[in-house]
Amino acid sequence: MISTIFVPRGAEADAVRRAAARARSNVRVVETGIGPIAAGQAADEAIAAAPVGTALVTGLCGLLSPSFSVGDALVYGEIARGSDGVALTLARDLGGAFATKIPHAQTGIRALASERIVTSAREKTELGKRTHADAVDMESLAIVERLQHHNVPVAVVRVASDGSNDTLPELDRALDGAGGMDGLALALAMLRQPASGFRLAVNGTRALRALRECVEALLR
Repeated sequence: MISTIFVPRGAEADAVRRAAARARSNVRVVETGIGPIAAGQAADEAIAAAPVGTALVTGLCGLLSPSFSVGDALVYGEIARGSDGVALTLARDLGGAFATKIPHAQTGIRALASERIVTSAREKTELGKRTHADAVDMESLAIVERLQHHNVPVAVVRVASDGSNDTLPELDRALDGAGGMDGLALALAMLRQPASGFRLAVNGTRALRALRECVEALLR
Protein backbone atom coordinates (compact mmCIF):
# COMPACT_ATOMS: atom_id res chain seq x y z
CA MET A 1 0.00 0.00 0.00
CA ILE A 2 2.77 2.45 0.94
CA SER A 3 5.11 3.51 -1.86
CA THR A 4 7.08 6.30 -0.15
CA ILE A 5 7.86 7.17 3.46
CA PHE A 6 8.96 10.64 4.54
CA VAL A 7 10.86 10.73 7.84
CA PRO A 8 13.39 13.06 9.50
CA ARG A 9 16.96 11.88 9.03
CA GLY A 10 18.93 10.47 11.92
CA ALA A 11 17.56 8.05 14.51
CA GLU A 12 14.00 8.27 13.14
CA ALA A 13 15.11 7.38 9.61
CA ASP A 14 17.28 4.58 10.99
CA ALA A 15 14.25 3.11 12.78
CA VAL A 16 12.19 3.27 9.57
CA ARG A 17 14.91 1.61 7.50
CA ARG A 18 15.24 -1.19 10.07
CA ALA A 19 11.47 -1.68 9.93
CA ALA A 20 11.56 -1.88 6.13
CA ALA A 21 14.36 -4.43 6.27
CA ARG A 22 12.52 -6.58 8.81
CA ALA A 23 9.37 -6.40 6.68
CA ARG A 24 11.43 -7.18 3.55
CA SER A 25 9.99 -4.11 1.89
CA ASN A 26 11.61 -2.08 -0.87
CA VAL A 27 9.60 1.02 0.05
CA ARG A 28 11.20 4.32 -0.94
CA VAL A 29 12.44 6.18 2.15
CA VAL A 30 12.87 9.94 1.80
CA GLU A 31 14.91 11.44 4.62
CA THR A 32 14.12 15.06 5.43
CA GLY A 33 15.86 17.64 7.53
CA ILE A 34 14.42 18.89 10.80
CA GLY A 35 11.90 21.71 10.53
CA PRO A 36 9.38 22.87 7.94
CA ILE A 37 11.80 24.46 5.47
CA ALA A 38 14.09 21.45 5.20
CA ALA A 39 11.12 19.05 5.13
CA GLY A 40 9.39 21.01 2.39
CA GLN A 41 12.54 21.07 0.27
CA ALA A 42 12.93 17.32 0.64
CA ALA A 43 9.33 16.78 -0.44
CA ASP A 44 9.77 19.02 -3.49
CA GLU A 45 12.91 17.12 -4.52
CA ALA A 46 11.25 13.74 -4.02
CA ILE A 47 8.22 14.70 -6.10
CA ALA A 48 10.45 16.01 -8.89
CA ALA A 49 12.68 12.93 -8.87
CA ALA A 50 10.10 10.12 -9.20
CA PRO A 51 6.42 9.27 -8.71
CA VAL A 52 5.61 9.19 -5.01
CA GLY A 53 2.55 6.92 -4.98
CA THR A 54 0.77 6.47 -1.66
CA ALA A 55 2.81 8.26 1.00
CA LEU A 56 3.35 7.95 4.73
CA VAL A 57 4.74 10.85 6.75
CA THR A 58 6.15 9.55 10.00
CA GLY A 59 8.63 10.16 12.80
CA LEU A 60 8.35 11.34 16.39
CA CYS A 61 6.19 14.08 17.87
CA GLY A 62 5.56 15.84 21.15
CA LEU A 63 2.35 15.58 23.11
CA LEU A 64 0.21 18.59 24.02
CA SER A 65 -2.59 16.52 25.55
CA PRO A 66 -2.35 14.41 28.73
CA SER A 67 -4.79 11.94 27.13
CA PHE A 68 -1.92 10.18 25.34
CA SER A 69 1.36 8.59 26.40
CA VAL A 70 4.92 8.26 25.17
CA GLY A 71 5.09 5.45 22.62
CA ASP A 72 1.53 5.94 21.34
CA ALA A 73 1.08 5.77 17.57
CA LEU A 74 -0.97 8.82 16.55
CA VAL A 75 -2.84 8.87 13.24
CA TYR A 76 -3.40 12.51 12.34
CA GLY A 77 -6.83 13.66 11.26
CA GLU A 78 -5.78 17.27 10.72
CA ILE A 79 -2.79 19.58 11.16
CA ALA A 80 -3.27 23.17 12.28
CA ARG A 81 -0.78 25.85 11.27
CA GLY A 82 0.60 27.48 14.38
CA SER A 83 0.74 30.97 12.88
CA ASP A 84 -2.92 31.32 11.90
CA GLY A 85 -4.67 28.18 13.14
CA VAL A 86 -5.83 27.18 9.66
CA ALA A 87 -6.11 23.37 9.59
CA LEU A 88 -5.22 20.96 6.81
CA THR A 89 -7.42 17.85 6.74
CA LEU A 90 -6.07 14.40 5.93
CA ALA A 91 -7.99 11.67 4.13
CA ARG A 92 -9.93 9.74 6.75
CA ASP A 93 -10.16 6.54 4.71
CA LEU A 94 -6.40 6.23 4.20
CA GLY A 95 -5.61 7.06 7.81
CA GLY A 96 -8.23 4.58 8.94
CA ALA A 97 -6.76 1.86 6.73
CA PHE A 98 -3.33 2.48 8.24
CA ALA A 99 -4.73 2.50 11.77
CA THR A 100 -6.23 -0.98 11.38
CA LYS A 101 -2.72 -2.37 10.87
CA ILE A 102 -1.18 -0.70 13.93
CA PRO A 103 -1.98 -2.22 17.35
CA HIS A 104 -3.60 0.32 19.67
CA ALA A 105 -3.30 3.20 17.18
CA GLN A 106 -4.89 6.47 18.29
CA THR A 107 -6.96 8.08 15.53
CA GLY A 108 -8.54 11.45 14.83
CA ILE A 109 -5.53 13.32 16.19
CA ARG A 110 -5.43 17.10 15.80
CA ALA A 111 -1.80 18.11 15.39
CA LEU A 112 -0.11 21.49 15.55
CA ALA A 113 2.66 22.54 13.17
CA SER A 114 5.52 24.37 14.86
CA GLU A 115 8.57 26.12 13.45
CA ARG A 116 10.63 25.29 16.54
CA ILE A 117 10.91 22.58 19.17
CA VAL A 118 8.40 23.11 21.99
CA THR A 119 10.40 22.27 25.11
CA SER A 120 8.53 23.74 28.10
CA ALA A 121 5.83 21.70 29.84
CA ARG A 122 4.00 24.95 30.59
CA GLU A 123 4.02 26.00 26.94
CA LYS A 124 2.82 22.55 25.87
CA THR A 125 -0.13 22.81 28.24
CA GLU A 126 -0.97 26.33 27.09
CA LEU A 127 -0.73 25.38 23.41
CA GLY A 128 -2.91 22.35 23.93
CA LYS A 129 -5.63 24.39 25.65
CA ARG A 130 -5.49 27.27 23.17
CA THR A 131 -5.34 25.25 19.94
CA HIS A 132 -7.15 22.07 21.05
CA ALA A 133 -4.25 20.13 19.51
CA ASP A 134 -3.14 16.75 20.81
CA ALA A 135 0.39 16.67 19.37
CA VAL A 136 3.02 18.89 17.80
CA ASP A 137 5.74 18.38 15.20
CA MET A 138 7.75 20.50 12.78
CA GLU A 139 7.70 18.69 9.44
CA SER A 140 4.35 17.05 8.69
CA LEU A 141 2.40 20.10 7.52
CA ALA A 142 5.07 21.23 5.04
CA ILE A 143 5.26 17.76 3.49
CA VAL A 144 1.51 17.14 3.39
CA GLU A 145 0.84 20.52 1.77
CA ARG A 146 3.14 19.67 -1.12
CA LEU A 147 1.87 16.12 -1.55
CA GLN A 148 -1.77 17.18 -1.52
CA HIS A 149 -0.97 19.90 -4.06
CA HIS A 150 0.18 17.11 -6.37
CA ASN A 151 -2.83 14.90 -5.50
CA VAL A 152 -0.66 12.33 -3.74
CA PRO A 153 -2.57 10.16 -1.22
CA VAL A 154 -0.91 10.72 2.15
CA ALA A 155 -1.40 9.81 5.79
CA VAL A 156 0.54 10.94 8.84
CA VAL A 157 1.39 8.53 11.64
CA ARG A 158 3.67 9.90 14.33
CA VAL A 159 4.86 8.31 17.58
CA ALA A 160 4.83 10.35 20.78
CA SER A 161 8.32 10.86 22.21
CA ASP A 162 7.63 13.27 25.08
CA GLY A 163 4.59 13.82 27.27
CA SER A 164 2.67 17.03 27.75
CA ASN A 165 4.13 17.35 31.25
CA ASP A 166 7.72 16.69 30.17
CA THR A 167 10.12 19.63 29.94
CA LEU A 168 12.85 18.98 27.38
CA PRO A 169 16.41 20.30 27.25
CA GLU A 170 16.83 23.40 25.08
CA LEU A 171 17.15 21.40 21.88
CA ASP A 172 16.69 24.43 19.63
CA ARG A 173 20.26 25.40 20.49
CA ALA A 174 21.43 22.24 18.74
CA LEU A 175 19.66 22.92 15.43
CA ASP A 176 22.22 23.98 12.81
CA GLY A 177 19.91 26.04 10.59
CA ALA A 178 20.17 23.59 7.68
CA GLY A 179 17.78 20.96 8.97
CA GLY A 180 20.39 19.11 11.01
CA MET A 181 21.30 18.64 14.66
CA ASP A 182 24.77 19.49 15.93
CA GLY A 183 25.96 16.57 18.04
CA LEU A 184 28.17 18.60 20.39
CA ALA A 185 25.49 21.24 20.95
CA LEU A 186 22.96 18.48 21.64
CA ALA A 187 25.25 16.88 24.22
CA LEU A 188 25.76 20.24 25.93
CA ALA A 189 22.00 20.87 26.01
CA MET A 190 21.49 17.48 27.64
CA LEU A 191 24.22 18.17 30.21
CA ARG A 192 22.76 21.56 31.14
CA GLN A 193 19.52 19.87 32.18
CA PRO A 194 20.56 16.33 33.19
CA ALA A 195 17.20 15.22 34.59
CA SER A 196 15.35 16.35 31.46
CA GLY A 197 18.10 14.91 29.30
CA PHE A 198 17.86 11.52 30.98
CA ARG A 199 14.08 11.47 30.60
CA LEU A 200 14.42 12.44 26.94
CA ALA A 201 16.91 9.62 26.35
CA VAL A 202 14.70 7.01 28.02
CA ASN A 203 11.52 8.19 26.31
CA GLY A 204 13.31 8.54 22.98
CA THR A 205 14.51 4.93 23.10
CA ARG A 206 10.99 3.75 23.86
CA ALA A 207 9.47 5.93 21.12
CA LEU A 208 11.98 4.84 18.47
CA ARG A 209 11.26 1.19 19.22
CA ALA A 210 7.53 1.91 18.90
CA LEU A 211 8.18 3.76 15.63
CA ARG A 212 10.03 0.77 14.20
CA GLU A 213 7.24 -1.60 15.25
CA CYS A 214 4.58 0.73 13.85
CA VAL A 215 6.22 1.06 10.43
CA GLU A 216 7.00 -2.64 10.29
CA ALA A 217 3.31 -3.41 10.92
CA LEU A 218 2.31 -1.04 8.13
CA LEU A 219 4.72 -2.59 5.63
CA ARG A 220 3.88 -6.24 6.32
